[in-house]
Amino acid sequence: MEQAIVALHEVSKYYVTPQTVVKGLERITLSFTRGEFVAVTGESGSGKSTLAKVLAGILPYENGEMLVCGRPTAHFDAADWERYRAERVSFVSQSYDILPGCTVMENIVAALVMIGETPADAEVRAEEVLREVELWELRDRRAAKLSSGQKQRLSIARALAKPTAILIADEPTGNLDSANSAKVIELLARAAKDRLVLMVTHDFDEAAEVVTRRVILRDGAVVSDVILRPHAAPVRIAEAPAHRTPKKLGLFTACLQLRARPIWSAIVLAFFALTIFAVFAFMGTLTVALDPTPTFDYDNAAFRNGSDRRIVACRIDGAPLTADDLQTILAIDRVESLERFGYLTDVQYAWQPDVDYRVLYSVDRANPDADAVLIDYIELDPSAMAFAQTVPLLPEGEVFLSAGRLPQAVSEVVAVGGEEMLGQSFALYLHDAKNWNRSAFHHVNVTVVGVTDYGEGLYLHEDIGRVYLANARMYLAERESNRRYHFYTPNADLEPGQARMEASYMQYLQEYDENGELIPVTFHFARLDALQDYNYDLPLELVGAHTSTFNVLVEVSPEDFAVLTHADDGDQISITIEDYAYTDRVLDALLGSGFAAVSPYREGSVIPNREAAADRVQTILVCLAAFVAVVALEIILLRAMFALQLESYRLLRYVGLNGVSAARSVVWQVLLLVLGGEAVGLGAIFLCAAFDLRAVTQILKYLPLGTCVVLWMVHFGASLFAALWVRRAVRKQVFPDASVAPDLAWEEHEEVQA
Repeated sequence: MEQAIVALHEVSKYYVTPQTVVKGLERITLSFTRGEFVAVTGESGSGKSTLAKVLAGILPYENGEMLVCGRPTAHFDAADWERYRAERVSFVSQSYDILPGCTVMENIVAALVMIGETPADAEVRAEEVLREVELWELRDRRAAKLSSGQKQRLSIARALAKPTAILIADEPTGNLDSANSAKVIELLARAAKDRLVLMVTHDFDEAAEVVTRRVILRDGAVVSDVILRPHAAPVRIAEAPAHRTPKKLGLFTACLQLRARPIWSAIVLAFFALTIFAVFAFMGTLTVALDPTPTFDYDNAAFRNGSDRRIVACRIDGAPLTADDLQTILAIDRVESLERFGYLTDVQYAWQPDVDYRVLYSVDRANPDADAVLIDYIELDPSAMAFAQTVPLLPEGEVFLSAGRLPQAVSEVVAVGGEEMLGQSFALYLHDAKNWNRSAFHHVNVTVVGVTDYGEGLYLHEDIGRVYLANARMYLAERESNRRYHFYTPNADLEPGQARMEASYMQYLQEYDENGELIPVTFHFARLDALQDYNYDLPLELVGAHTSTFNVLVEVSPEDFAVLTHADDGDQISITIEDYAYTDRVLDALLGSGFAAVSPYREGSVIPNREAAADRVQTILVCLAAFVAVVALEIILLRAMFALQLESYRLLRYVGLNGVSAARSVVWQVLLLVLGGEAVGLGAIFLCAAFDLRAVTQILKYLPLGTCVVLWMVHFGASLFAALWVRRAVRKQVFPDASVAPDLAWEEHEEVQA
């Protein structure tokens, strides 16, 4: 006697709710062999669909025993039933249970990949069955766009494609017209030639001419089991090997799900893009707010120039800076330019009448060496005056001049502007507010010899920088001295050994002969300054007066100026960085390169501003709350979005997807979506920065690479947490109690004798 391929012995099934227990099957005993075409009929609620799903391994049974190829199944766990559904049974549902978002071809290929076929082999088999059910021409159409008859034929084609010995169809013609019903019955009859086909139907007459056996149920029990005609001996078919685990099934399922729901995928992708954008926006703003410096007002007692882009640096050992040192500093990332004469950047200059200074009145002043000169008495406006700068050093490859040439004398400057400024001359008034009284200034008449589009204002000759370098050294050397003689070389018309002094102090040095003629005064530099470091014993002949108001100013020839100032660049430089946001990074880089450096803006911001401090605290709290809200929203909404996929996972479960692969597919989907969304979101951020959207650009400046990586990890971690939550929901609601792997050692399928 031919062995039953599946048999039920006293099997019962009950539906249990908190209030009631409903009988589905009551002590059913049946057995079926391959080659049979069995019709299961009965009234609604008689247990037909329950029987079909128990045989298909979709519903568990409570009592009795179901034998598959003579082997009991009562001890099966969820993983064993998953394997049974994948390898032993094909199921056709009245509701089709096809993947509506996938194409006709993808529906067949997916079912075959679930049981271990390679995609290439699956496509070959899919073509065979699609031609058999006359759907090959529709292979690239989405299943949702098929007619009812085509959907049911697709469902049958998927069942036929799987090399299983059992095919169960639950009401396959329930939603079809008579013509399509006939086609479905014909396909099932052909399938019964080499497998068991069990069809649940409410209309026995439509299959009466082809079925070999009829089972009638009533109230969950068998009331009739009749052999209508003998079934033909089945032809052996190729079956799936015992438990062939598909490779990368989780990734395959994830890609299948994403392709099947393009709109859903686009929405989730956009959601991830928005959340990564929000994370960077809020945390970038928080990073800015964590800097307490802006909550203090600036005190310029130490540094007059409190630009937040300025950094003052020197060598840690105090030695003069070399050319190599300067190039090392210029090579530091985010360094925009370098002023070799750091002391000069605390000196201001006025050059625009009625903007940064105004002329009060003009008088003639006696000049002992020539005719009288016209002197302007001016009033400076330090609040409008810019800070002085010489031609800066720029990083390699940067071009400074846009037209003209560099200054070759202190009476020449480079101006920011167009070529129309070339050749313009004007008075320049230099003022050291830290060390001089408000009315004191150095006066130089300058001419524009070059123009640039870098920075703003004027760029002076390097000798002006040396003047204030030397003066700063004198201040530091002996602060208790009441008189200082300062020297500079604003012009090049003095011969070596000659000097001019400010006119109002000429009386201290003038001598006349018996005829009343002025006797040229020759003196040593030591007479002008008692400091030991500057006692050069340099003979200077006084030849005239100039118009600066600083009362101890000495103007000497370029050669003598070089001797008096050592002709070096000094030991302190002023660095301009691209933005205040890069301050910490540049300071750290300088320290790592052997330089000591400070930010004058930070060092001088010491006056508390309560209003700014309150705003900072509020900003920090808002950013933290917003960040937490974004992360929580990411987790909750992702869980809600994936809840829409539970039904498709149920459909895949009927096809043969196991719980482990389903759980992995969730993680794969999240990984693909979050990485894609992050790429889009970060791309949008950097695109905004490229178009210089200030709010975004400013945030990015405060986020070094390390911080960006941390923010990405937080966003990615939240997404993975949500993925694990979704994964748990899928396994709990679709694959309850799924094990890691089947624990039964299945043998090869039995050989069916012809």
